[in-house]
Amino acid sequence: MVNTTILIVDDDKYMLELLGAHIEGAGYDVLKAENGNVVLQLIEDANIKLDVIISDVDMPQLDGYGLCNELRRLDNFKETPFIFISAKTSLDEKLKGYDVGGDEYITKPFEGEEVVLKVRNIIDNRIKHLAMTQRVQDSHNAAMQAMSYTSNLGQVLQFMKATADVNEFNVLADKLFDVTSSFGLSAVIQFHSPNGIMNYKKHGNVTPLEANVIELARSKARIFDFQARSIFNYNNFSLLILNMPLGEEEKYGMLKDVLGNLCDTIESKVKLLLTNVVMQQKDEVISTVTQALEAIDQSYRDIQLANMSAIDDMIHHMEDAMFGFGLSDAQEDTVRGIVLYVKKKMSEISEDGSELYNEFEKIHDTLVHGLK
Repeated sequence: MVNTTILIVDDDKYMLELLGAHIEGAGYDVLKAENGNVVLQLIEDANIKLDVIISDVDMPQLDGYGLCNELRRLDNFKETPFIFISAKTSLDEKLKGYDVGGDEYITKPFEGEEVVLKVRNIIDNRIKHLAMTQRVQDSHNAAMQAMSYTSNLGQVLQFMKATADVNEFNVLADKLFDVTSSFGLSAVIQFHSPNGIMNYKKHGNVTPLEANVIELARSKARIFDFQARSIFNYNNFSLLILNMPLGEEEKYGMLKDVLGNLCDTIESKVKLLLTNVVMQQKDEVISTVTQALEAIDQSYRDIQLANMSAIDDMIHHMEDAMFGFGLSDAQEDTVRGIVLYVKKKMSEISEDGSELYNEFEKIHDTLVHGLK
C-alpha cells in the first residue's frame, strides 16, 4: 500500500470527507476533487500518478461518466481502475458506467469497509494483471529474440554453404560482409598468412591506422570492446565490427554469440586456404628445383657431347696434319698417345660430372619427399 494513491471525486463535501477518512484509514494516500473539471486540471501535472479513481456519478459541469470517458482518452489513464458511486441502481445506469470504461459500481448507501475492500481487490487484481502482462511481454521478447537468433544462425549456415568452394581470401571477405550487412553491421577483416597481412573492408579502403589498431589488438582478449567497436581475435584473422550495439545488452549478447559462430566457421575456412597456400608454395619450390635440374642435365649432356666431338675432331685433324710434318713413326705414335691420353682424361672428367649430377638428383628427391 506504500505510495498507492486514491483519487476521490464528489461534489458533496460530506461524502468526500467520509470516503477520504475510510480510504486513509486503510493506509492509502488520498487526493480529493469536487468535480470532473477539477480532476482534468489536476492531471495536467504530467508527474501525477493515480492507482484508483473513485467518483460520484451525479456532479455538475462534468459528471462521473463524462470524467471516465475523458480519462480513457489519455494514455496515462487508459487502464487506471475507475469506481463509480451512485444511488442509481438500474441496469441502464450500470451499463453506462461499463460503456465508458468503468471497473466497479458501488451503490449508495454503502459501508466504508465495502469501499475499502473493493479498492483493495481492484489494486490486487491490477498488480496481478500488470505482472501477467509483464510475463507475457517478457515471453514475447524472448520468443522474438530466439527467432532473431535462429534467423541469424541461418545466415551463418548460408555463409558456410556459400564459402564451400571459395579459394581466395578476397572472395571469403566479400561473403562475410554479405552476412554482417544483413545484421546491420559494418566490418573490417584482417587475415594473417605466410605471405603477409591482408586487410579487407566492404566500402572503401582500410586505412593504415585502422589496420594497425587491429594488428595491435590481437594481443588483447578474444573479444575486445572499445567505444562502439568490437574486435574478434582468432589465430589467423581478426574481425573488427565498427558499430556493435554495446549499449543494448540483449542485442549485443545475441550478436556476440552469432558472430562467434560465424568466426569459428571463418577460422576453419582460413585454415584450409592457408594449407592451400603452403601446398602451392611447396609445389612452386618443387617445380623450380625440377626445372633447374632438368636444365643442368641438358647443359651437362650438351657440354659432354661437345667435348667428345671436339676431341674426335682434334684427333682427325692431327692425323691429317702429321702426314705433312714429316714425323717419324715414333714421333707420330707419341703425338697420337698424347691426344688419346687427353681424350681419356676428358672421359674421366665426364664420369665425375655424371656422379655430381647424380648427387643433385638425390638432393632433388630428398627435397620433393620432404615437401610432400
